[in-house]
Amino acid sequence: MADESSTTGTGTGPTPASPARAVRVARTPPHRALAGVATLAGLTLGVSLAAVAVLRRGKPLHPRGVVVPARLTVRAGPVWLGTLGRRGTHEVLARFSRAVGLPAGWPDIQGLALRWPGRSGPNDLLLASTGTGPWSRYLLTVRRRPLGGALGSLMPFATVAGPVLLSAQPTGEPRHLDLRWATPRGRWHTFGDLVWQEVGTSDAPVRFDPVRHCPDGLATYPWADRARRYAYRWARAAGPL
Repeated sequence: MADESSTTGTGTGPTPASPARAVRVARTPPHRALAGVATLAGLTLGVSLAAVAVLRRGKPLHPRGVVVPARLTVRAGPVWLGTLGRRGTHEVLARFSRAVGLPAGWPDIQGLALRWPGRSGPNDLLLASTGTGPWSRYLLTVRRRPLGGALGSLMPFATVAGPVLLSAQPTGEPRHLDLRWATPRGRWHTFGDLVWQEVGTSDAPVRFDPVRHCPDGLATYPWADRARRYAYRWARAAGPL
């Protein structure tokens, strides 16, 4: 899908037909075939993660991490991004982690989870190391360093303007990430940044849920919910996630 906006950071883009709604799962009927595939994928992933949780007696993914306080500043987001489209500053909890849990310095899928207070509960945004190209933004990549490249949402969020992906891009400055949005295959546009002062050495027993705690004003597509619901539910039943 071509992006309608051509200037990074202007906040321009698709024109919504109505104000963004603070929903968690988009109320659009999924295509039957897509729903079936997503359910099958979710069941397979759920069984796999539950088995790993039993073997590890703990988190099946991102078992260890570093938690630091950070500041998320929105500067020029489109209004249909909800909370992330309104100028302002949010104090967030940021957790950097490695998906498989391999030792530092080994190639692994890097992860970044953010949490800040929302209207009716926490807002969670989960990002993982991906590419940024039209197709590579949907592929997980392995890196040696947490800030060795872009961290993307992988799955799109539903908005009144259509599907949107989010990412965090290193700027070259220490402890500083640019926050960006893009349509499924469109250009990336900066809408804010994330900064933190502490390097961090300690973890915290916090559970992130990108579906139940979807950021205010955004929603999860039904097929994405089906693909992840069993993974979170069964992994938590088998061990803490």
